[in-house]
Amino acid sequence: MINYHIRKKKRTRYTFRLVGLAITIICVSQVVAFFMGYGRSHKIGTFFAFVFGLYGIYLFISSFKGRFYNTDYEFKEEEFTVRTHRGEKTYPYSDITDLNMIIPQNELIYSIIQIVVGKEQFLMPFTLKKDVASQIYELLCEKTGRTYNKPTEDAKEGDN
Repeated sequence: MINYHIRKKKRTRYTFRLVGLAITIICVSQVVAFFMGYGRSHKIGTFFAFVFGLYGIYLFISSFKGRFYNTDYEFKEEEFTVRTHRGEKTYPYSDITDLNMIIPQNELIYSIIQIVVGKEQFLMPFTLKKDVASQIYELLCEKTGRTYNKPTEDAKEGDN
């Protein structure tokens, strides 16, 4: 059994909420002023303010999604469990529809494992933890029946 914890900072959530709220307030004030009769010649600017205000609402609402909170992954023999702030979900390995490991050219810094289960997508970043990423990816490949080719020093991405 392998456990992996992804820690997210509260400041990131609060920053997205604050920025989204500020953008929305500023843009909505422009739209309200337009409908009250001020700046009738600024129709295009008011339209862009409305669209940008919608983007501020999107930022605010998306800050409540699960990707902004701590996530725990627990890989067992027959299934893996994902724990978020909203609860716990268990998936059998047979439900994995896509599995990828993203390794950049400088592979010592970070790598990412992408797990797709139906419509849900889980991204697991590994900063300076290449061995842990390889171990988890190898386990997932073994459980799903995919082939795992260990990267070699000779075959790096971008080489011709």
